[in-house]
Amino acid sequence: MLSMSPVRIIRSLNGGDANFDTAGIIYVVVAILYTIVLAVELFLLYRQRAAFCVRIRGPDIVFTSVSMLHVYLVLVLLVYPLNGHWPCSAEFWVMSIFLPLGMAIFQACNARVLTAYESQRRLKADFLAGARKKRLSLTPKGLFGAWLSLDAAAKVYLGTVIGLVISLLPAIGLFFGSRRFHASYGSFGPTVGPRECRRGAEWIPSIFVQLFWTAIVGPWILWKIRNVHDVHSWAWQTRLAIFAGLPGTPLWIAFTQGEIPGMRAITEYFPAAGWFIPSLVVCQQVLILIPLRDAAKNRTTQRRSPSMLTDTDSLTSTPSNISEKSPASILSKELKLRASMQALEASIEHNIESLIEWTASREFTAENTIFLREVRNFKKKWSALRTVTTAQRRQMYTEASLIFFTLVNPFTAETPINIEYKIFKKLQEQFEGMEYDPYMPTNRSTSPVGDNVVCPWENTLDRPASMESNVSGASVSSTSSTKSLVPSQFTEDVFDPAFESIKYLVFTNTWPRYVDAEMSNNPRSP
Repeated sequence: MLSMSPVRIIRSLNGGDANFDTAGIIYVVVAILYTIVLAVELFLLYRQRAAFCVRIRGPDIVFTSVSMLHVYLVLVLLVYPLNGHWPCSAEFWVMSIFLPLGMAIFQACNARVLTAYESQRRLKADFLAGARKKRLSLTPKGLFGAWLSLDAAAKVYLGTVIGLVISLLPAIGLFFGSRRFHASYGSFGPTVGPRECRRGAEWIPSIFVQLFWTAIVGPWILWKIRNVHDVHSWAWQTRLAIFAGLPGTPLWIAFTQGEIPGMRAITEYFPAAGWFIPSLVVCQQVLILIPLRDAAKNRTTQRRSPSMLTDTDSLTSTPSNISEKSPASILSKELKLRASMQALEASIEHNIESLIEWTASREFTAENTIFLREVRNFKKKWSALRTVTTAQRRQMYTEASLIFFTLVNPFTAETPINIEYKIFKKLQEQFEGMEYDPYMPTNRSTSPVGDNVVCPWENTLDRPASMESNVSGASVSSTSSTKSLVPSQFTEDVFDPAFESIKYLVFTNTWPRYVDAEMSNNPRSP
C-alpha cells in the first residue's frame, strides 16, 4: 500500500483556522518580546519621574498614551495568527472608539509642549497675567472666551470628549443597523464572512475620526510649535511623533478599500492595520527614549556643576594669566569662570533678564529665574528703608503675599517653583492669614481686594514704598488691623531660604546649559 505525502497547507488571512506557521509564530514572538522591551523602558522612565525633563512631559499621560497604543499594536500583531478568530465586531469598536481615543491622548501628550511654551511666554511677559482668571459666563461670547483661554492640552482633552460623543452615536447606529456584523438582525448591508466584514462603508466614520487626529490636529500642533527650540528636545520629540503618526491611516484606508491585486495579495499575510505598526513603534519610542536620554544628560551636568564651584583657580585667574595659556586651557578656564556661582550671582544682580529670556524659550523654567528677580527687587525695595511705618509694613506684607501666591504656592500659581516642603511650609505659615482671589473684580473702579485678600489684578509690586498712612502715620484701627494680620516675625528676609534653594537649583541645572549656549553663540575670538 502506497503512503501519500502530507499535503502542504498554505496559510493566509482567509478567516479559516488559526495560523501557527512560521509567520504566525514570528508575529506572536515579536508581540511578546516588544511588550517586554516596552515594559522595561516604562519602568526606567518611571524611575526618572522626579527629573524635570520627565515631569514636564506628564508621566501619567505618557504612560496612558503608550499603553493604549501598545494594546492596539499587540492586537494588530495577532491578526494573522488568529486569522479572523478576533471578531470583526470587536475590530469595529476598536477602530471606532479605542484607536481614536488612543490617538487623541497621544496628541494631547504632544500638545503639552505647546502648553508649556505658551505658559512660559506669559510668565516672561508678565508673570501676574497667567494668575489672572475670568469668571465663566454662560453666554456664546463667554463660552467662546473660555475656549480661547484654554491651553493647547486642555483643548485637546475637551476635543477628545466631544469627539468621542460625536463618533459614538454613528458607530452605534452603524453597528446595530448593519447585517455585516451580525446576520440575525439589521436593516442594511450584506451578510458576509469575517474577511469581507472588514470592508465597507460602515468603516468610513472611523476613518474620518482617525484622519481628524492625525491629519488635522497633528499638523496644527506642528505649526504652533514651529518656533520652539528647547534644550529638552521636547519639540523635536513631538515633531517626530506626529510625523510618524501621519502615514498609518492613509495606508490602512488604501489596503482596506483597495482592489489592486498586488495590494490584496499583501493583505493575505500582512493585515491592512499592520501599516499602523511602524507609526505606533516610533510614537512610543520617542515618547520614552528622548526623555530618558535627557535625564541621563542632566545627571552628567549636575555632577559637573559642583566641581565648577570649587575650582578656585578658575575664579582667581586674571585675563593676563589666561592669555598665556593654550587655547584649550583658555576655553576650559573661561568656561569654568563663567559657570561659577559668583557669575550666576552677578547675573542675578545685574543682568537677569537675558537669563529669564533663555529659560522661558529654551528650558521652560522661567518661573525660577522670575522668582529670583522678584525676590531681588522685593529686598532692594524694602531693605533700603531704615525704619518701616505701619502702612509700609502692611504694603510689604501684601507684596510678599502676591509673590507667594503667584510663584510659590502650588495650589494657586500657574507654574510654581520647586522648593523643599519644609521651606514651603514655613512660607505657608507666614501667609496663612491671607486669602487669594484670582478672578477679575466685578467693579474695576474700586479696589479689588479686602483687608486680607490679595489679587493679581492689582499689581502692587511696582508701587513705591508708601511713606506714611492716610492719616498722619496710621490710625488706631489700621494699626491694630496690621498687627493682627501681619505676623510679628515677618521681615523682608522672608523669602531668603526659598531664594537660596532656587538659586542652587538654577546653578546645578540651568546655569551650565545657559553658559554652554552662550559660549556656543559667542565663541572666543582668536
